[in-house]
Amino acid sequence: MILLLVACVLVASSAIQSATGSGFGLIAGPALILIAPWLVPAPLLILTIPMMLMVAARERGHCDTRTVGIATATMIPGIAAGLWVIQRVETASVQLLVAVLALAAGAVMLAGKSVTGSRRTLAGAGAAAGFMGALAAMPGPPLSLTYRPDDAATLRSTLSTIFLVMAAATLMALQFQIGVTGSELLAALALSPLLVCGHLLGSYLARRISLAVLSRTTTYIILAAATVLLAKSVAGLAM
Repeated sequence: MILLLVACVLVASSAIQSATGSGFGLIAGPALILIAPWLVPAPLLILTIPMMLMVAARERGHCDTRTVGIATATMIPGIAAGLWVIQRVETASVQLLVAVLALAAGAVMLAGKSVTGSRRTLAGAGAAAGFMGALAAMPGPPLSLTYRPDDAATLRSTLSTIFLVMAAATLMALQFQIGVTGSELLAALALSPLLVCGHLLGSYLARRISLAVLSRTTTYIILAAATVLLAKSVAGLAM
């Protein structure tokens, strides 16, 4: 039963990532923490790399390299700060912080607001994405709030490329700090075919989805994932 739920989560999250450029970590992270916590963070980070590679390769002609450069330059310090916090703060408290930040970002987006994507705001979003990605595999909200191009393919390509760098950097830092076990690597490899299924489904949907629907879907995903994480963190603090 658990394996079936894991399969559904990975196919659904990879399909949404492929179609919208965001959603893999937002959906898979909180869901797997609830049903299969041994798959977070290392196996999920390993799976994130081929998932983002598939989307970035499909949309390779649309990548906004300027935004990628700005966001990834500040993402590395954010990741380092996130990993430092994880080692010193109770897990439930960390997740509560991430959930509140994600809900705030989702609420602003739901109201139709966004932050101007200047060099400074993109740099801040990159740092926040690295921080939230290291804490709970949820780097999407800061970038979704600040990066709103006019073209859906550019959005998918650019965000997937940024998330690819984030996953690789976080995994390297995790390996350096506590190590990634062979069983975690094997678990990721065994589950990787599910990503292909989701990617094919998402590629089909991407050709039939407008930018307005894409933005609205991303906002709902952020709110749903943050709500689940908030409920889990509150329950953890109450125990």
